Amino acid sequence: MRFLSIVLCLFVYFPVFAQNQDSIPLSQAELEEALEQELIALKADVLPEFPGGSRNMGNWLNYNLTVPYFNLREDTLVRVYVDFTVEHTGYVTGVKLRRSSGFKQLDREVLLLFSRMPKWKPGTLNGKPVDLNLTIPMNVQLGNSMRKPYNVPTPEVSRLPQYVGGGKALAYFIRKNLQYPKEAKSAGIAGAVTVEFLILANGRVDNAATIGDAIGYGLEEEATRIVEKMPKWIPAELDGRKVPSKHQVIIRFELPKH
Repeated sequence: MRFLSIVLCLFVYFPVFAQNQDSIPLSQAELEEALEQELIALKADVLPEFPGGSRNMGNWLNYNLTVPYFNLREDTLVRVYVDFTVEHTGYVTGVKLRRSSGFKQLDREVLLLFSRMPKWKPGTLNGKPVDLNLTIPMNVQLGNSMRKPYNVPTPEVSRLPQYVGGGKALAYFIRKNLQYPKEAKSAGIAGAVTVEFLILANGRVDNAATIGDAIGYGLEEEATRIVEKMPKWIPAELDGRKVPSKHQVIIRFELPKH
């Protein structure tokens, strides 16, 4: 079964009119200059701020975005521009796309994500909170869904990789993050999906794909999504040196008992 990986980047935010839909993305210096000019035009003293700053915003987006499954033969980088308003109360409203990613399902998930944002620190004018419109350009790296983990050679290891906290922690992570596909639930479909993946020398999970006979109804896609969402593992070791290794987990989909 195919897989999809995601990387989010470019978490710079600026007023919506700093860059139109058809223009070439601005450099950092150009963004700063445009932002300064827009602040002058707005007569705003301070822009809104995500809780903890832009780095925390990037982490929040990356952790909370639910990525649909796409069948792709090549690594694909897409960019989506999201317009929204940070009100003087700090709440995010008026979320809409200025530029689509080209994938309708991904667009829907991005809109849903931004509509669930926590309260911001609002922008101010003369020391008073004001409503301000912002745009966030977001790059999403969609992985080649035809790549298989068994195509990547890995050495024999002297110590196997471990999920931080052990098997119980891994089971809790899966249970907490599993979203039973609606199509499977409505059709009464259950089953177990085996996902094989790489654990890189730095502990990061990569190159996930399901193995064995496909059940369908979105179970393979959901199992792969959960694995790709996993935090870093304790990597395998060979002669005291951290090395990449293959690993498998079984994710069970059980219908609620009535």
